[in-house]
Amino acid sequence: MARLNTLLFLVVVALSAVALIDCLLTDRARLRSFPRGAWTILILLCPVAGPIAWFRAGKVTSPQDTHAPAALTPIGPEDDPAFVQHLAATLRNR
Repeated sequence: MARLNTLLFLVVVALSAVALIDCLLTDRARLRSFPRGAWTILILLCPVAGPIAWFRAGKVTSPQDTHAPAALTPIGPEDDPAFVQHLAATLRNR
């Protein structure tokens, strides 16, 4: 039983450490729901629920996310009207 408790303790510590490091290294623009300080306190005070909440709802994971800032969505050159006009002018002048 002591081995199982030790293993569970190590899993919880590792999960909390990974979540805390990920939270601290995530760009501020990708944070969602709470500020970084609130996430840090939640991860430290709730060692199981805090990291799970962070990985589920703490940061924007895809550009299609409804809460994603516009700056995180990739823009291709064909979506830029100035680039398309420049390309058309270059092709006409050949």
